[in-house]
Amino acid sequence: MLNLHDILIAFSLGLSLLAALFICRKRRLPPIPVRLPSAAILIWLVIRSIPTQLVTAELRPWLEMAVILSCFYAILQLVVWLTLELPSVWSWWPRPAKILKDLGMLTLATIITVVVIQEQARINVVGLVTTSAILTAVIGLAAQESLKDFFAGIVLQIDSPFQEGDFITSGGEIEGWVVSLTLMSTRLQHVHGGLITLPNSRLWNADTEIHRFGPRGPIAREIHLNLDLTLPPERATELLIQVARRHPLVLRDPEPTAFVYAYADHAITYELEVWQEDPTDNGFDVLRGQLLSQIWYALERQGGRLPYPIRELRPKRLPASSTRDAAGYDAQARMNLLAQNVLFGHLSAAQLQQIAPLTRCVRFATGEAVVLEGEQGDALYQLVEGRVEVLKLIDEGVEKKVAELDPGAIFGEGSAFTGEPRSATVRALEECVLLEVERGDLRALLEENPNLVERLAKLMNDRRAHLSDLSREKKEAQVNELVQKMLQIFSTLTGSES
Repeated sequence: MLNLHDILIAFSLGLSLLAALFICRKRRLPPIPVRLPSAAILIWLVIRSIPTQLVTAELRPWLEMAVILSCFYAILQLVVWLTLELPSVWSWWPRPAKILKDLGMLTLATIITVVVIQEQARINVVGLVTTSAILTAVIGLAAQESLKDFFAGIVLQIDSPFQEGDFITSGGEIEGWVVSLTLMSTRLQHVHGGLITLPNSRLWNADTEIHRFGPRGPIAREIHLNLDLTLPPERATELLIQVARRHPLVLRDPEPTAFVYAYADHAITYELEVWQEDPTDNGFDVLRGQLLSQIWYALERQGGRLPYPIRELRPKRLPASSTRDAAGYDAQARMNLLAQNVLFGHLSAAQLQQIAPLTRCVRFATGEAVVLEGEQGDALYQLVEGRVEVLKLIDEGVEKKVAELDPGAIFGEGSAFTGEPRSATVRALEECVLLEVERGDLRALLEENPNLVERLAKLMNDRRAHLSDLSREKKEAQVNELVQKMLQIFSTLTGSES
């Protein structure tokens, strides 16, 4: 019969389990098993609460066997947690493979069960199984496929071709992240969200080829594309690598590479190799599509194009010269844009007419970086069409959006006029057209009008003053500093080109 002493013991054991579980969660330790010990305590309380007069002599051994087995199973699970899982947190010894741990527990539990049944119920379980040849044959035939999966699971854990969390592909038909590896099967999380359960024997088939990647790669991607025969290979590979480096999904380590792959009859085939974190085919499709799109825009900005087969029976006539740039803006349109620029709006029509033919309008694809923070640059940009975002690097290399610019905004004048590195990254939010004014475009104008240097420096300083509250003396000091930097930059440029 159940008494107060039994209730206190059960309450103390349950309270100890809850306290241990709370401590494990608090200190981020492997969670202590509570289900089986709780079930053992509950079975013990239920059997102890049965009145003695209801327990017959035939029933008593079976009740005692239930209590003993449940307690032994609970103790076995606690011992495994205490000796295998808990020490691995402090690196006393490595945690064993899950399937080996489960197999060991199953073996010990089987031995305990056989011994307890023989002692309590007086049944010779071993003799019953070994002497029944028919039963053994039936069990063996029925469990043939299951045994294949069982032993394949053991081999997969010992050989460890992959681990939980890895991304694997097999036979071109199966791909996904490994969720769990059990005694009988392996479960994968498919890239589309579904859960795939595979028999272990299928993965351990001798003809099965398994490709293993980490949860977040990295994985190499190869992209082949044709570029014009007239584009020098060095310029072509430099263009491909530059576009790849600017893409946010391309890893910087390992570095992207590009080289000539083959000569076609109408083009040169290049191979662009990049690395990304996403190991799925969907991730590759997205990256490849965006890179190919941005390469098209980069080619257009350099006056190039993608080749196509041409067969001519007469000499090719060169197109008439045009003042239009790659984006379709002629010199007059660019002159009108310069007149709206806060830095050049004070110039005369003759001065604007002198600069305009030297400038050009360029296009950038969605997501493409116009300038990168820390990069050297000698051009400023005026946004003509589209929108761009301004990003600054904060702690641990994370980019933070600080502004969004609309048509009419200008940026990059600090690097163009003073030679300082780019202070922020500017990335296109949609397809954009920008008016590009290079440092060399202003050389002749500033040689003829030296006083323009001081005027440009004052305009640049006024733009910066909107961001900070400076005294008059500090503003004048900054103007003088800018003038000195600009004179140094343009005098160096003049000296190098004269």
